[in-house]
Amino acid sequence: MHPIQQIFVDQFNHSPTVLASAPGRIEVIGNHTDYNGGTVVGACVDRRLSVAIRLREDSQIRLFSQNEGERVDTDVKSYDTQDLPHWTSYPLGVFDELRMIGSNEFGFDLAVDSAIPQGEGLASSAAFELATALALNQVLGYDLSTAALVGLSHRAENRFVGVPCGLLDQTVVGFGKTNSLVVLDASSRRHHNFPLAEAAKLFIFRTHIRHELKYSPYEIRHRECRNALIALSKVIPGIRHLAHLHPLDIKAYDVIMDEVLVRRAQHVTGEQRRVGSFMRALQLGDLRAAGRFLNESHHSSRSLFENSSPELDFLVSQLCANEKVFGARLSGAGWGGACIAMTSPDFSEEDAALVADAYETTFEARSGWWATSIGHGAVIEPQNGLVG
Repeated sequence: MHPIQQIFVDQFNHSPTVLASAPGRIEVIGNHTDYNGGTVVGACVDRRLSVAIRLREDSQIRLFSQNEGERVDTDVKSYDTQDLPHWTSYPLGVFDELRMIGSNEFGFDLAVDSAIPQGEGLASSAAFELATALALNQVLGYDLSTAALVGLSHRAENRFVGVPCGLLDQTVVGFGKTNSLVVLDASSRRHHNFPLAEAAKLFIFRTHIRHELKYSPYEIRHRECRNALIALSKVIPGIRHLAHLHPLDIKAYDVIMDEVLVRRAQHVTGEQRRVGSFMRALQLGDLRAAGRFLNESHHSSRSLFENSSPELDFLVSQLCANEKVFGARLSGAGWGGACIAMTSPDFSEEDAALVADAYETTFEARSGWWATSIGHGAVIEPQNGLVG
């Protein structure tokens, strides 16, 4: 029996109808480019979140989180007006979006269990949304495509959860393939998968600083980028996305913006070009060059977008001092969370432990880390041993 299946049975005394799982994701490069209409590269990690769902014959909604050790009961008529724990907004947001497709008045039971570290920039929220969307899509018989579920989950995050995030998280979680990067053009919403060379390993190093997008400066940065675009559109007619401008455009018209907006625009336009250079280096098999663009990305995030932290900077510096590391950078929104390192196969657990030891000496807190393989995206899981 799948572990989430047993959790569901223990909590609700009957079996689920559908099981689904979804991975966390890392942002490889393209920091804050997605909501600016740029290109961003991500990949699924090898740690997943699982949900189990069963429709009810009444209007009750019962949610249980193994990680929170908490059950929340609500109903179809009041879930959107009650003051419920924050974690419930992810499945309820997906349900809210699905109700716009069909006038479903039936409730459901849902259990969730996650092996994705939370608050570390690994998109556990997108995993929860996509797993819930897959499961509800099946039990409700809507037969929506993966692309539709990705868009629906993204809207749930924007509208119900209240985070103005871009498309990266849901796209990677929905379309990820084993051993492949997901390359997203956010302006067209098109993506493709790109195999990562076997000569590259990916390590994740976690700071001890947790973050939640809803309570971070994320929305401020989003607004600053929008304001930069509005200012530049007055002198560059027809522009729709900040990432589509050239860095020289920012230099030419920097006098019309304050210094903060200039830095934000410099980061976004420079990051867009770094993404292209990173992908060309991978296509040529030049992992050292690709790693340099990761390093440059982190430097820009720290100095221009100002979304790094002393803990992230320390980890990146320690990693880049090792010749077995091609490059390292913060991953995700920033302000804590995790960084990634792209390394040669020679980078060992002993090397990683030395970085963690140095971090502990400096910050009196342990940095968790692991070497991640690139996993697959959200799927419906098989289940066995139903008890009715």
